Amino acid sequence: MTKLTNIAPLALFLIIAASFSTLQARDIKDDYCTYEMVISTGASRGPSTKLKVILEAVGGDNINTTNVVKNWGAMGPNYTYFSPNSNDIFRTRLPCLKWSFCNVLIQGKKGELKPHWYINNITVATKGPSINDRFKTFRFLVENEFSSLYPPISDGECP
Repeated sequence: MTKLTNIAPLALFLIIAASFSTLQARDIKDDYCTYEMVISTGASRGPSTKLKVILEAVGGDNINTTNVVKNWGAMGPNYTYFSPNSNDIFRTRLPCLKWSFCNVLIQGKKGELKPHWYINNITVATKGPSINDRFKTFRFLVENEFSSLYPPISDGECP
């Protein structure tokens, strides 16, 4: 009976420790948000290689991807992004930012846009714990032609 009495506190300690580590792991996972970006293009084919997108949030935080198609592309491996008149979806899961997005910056490879590219808007949705589905649409001039994304273009205004 004494052997059983000595094991009980150890078993109780292990159960509590396992519960605590599970709670910690859940808390870390719960700090992540799903970010979805829809890029609505116009009448002409867009960039075929890297497109860098920086989403700036109020307060100075940002999300920066150097290759949005490779790192965020959600349309499948054989999908052709930035086709004329398309809505291309990009998605990732990253730590939640405290504030909403206030600016978007797009940059392409120097000399890449041939023929000229048209973009209508970029909509960003943020979904996560304690965030009530944030949406922000950055609008470019209707059928705004971008002959170059180098230097970058942007829309929005951060305080």
